[in-house]
Amino acid sequence: MAELLKKALDELPEEFREIIVFRHLEGLSYKEIADVAQVAPGTVMSRLARARAKLNEFLRTDVGKEI
Repeated sequence: MAELLKKALDELPEEFREIIVFRHLEGLSYKEIADVAQVAPGTVMSRLARARAKLNEFLRTDVGKEI
């Protein structure tokens, strides 16, 4: 599963991948991510939502292939 998740992360555009990493792997708050990425907090929230949706879509598609 870890390899599948890494593959899914690699498929994300950089702007989405960094937000996912900052939030879920580094544990940063939205404000901290906004500061590091130099974007507005609202942008962080929308990118995070889009990144999660893309990951979900990728994983649903790939898990079906793996089973």
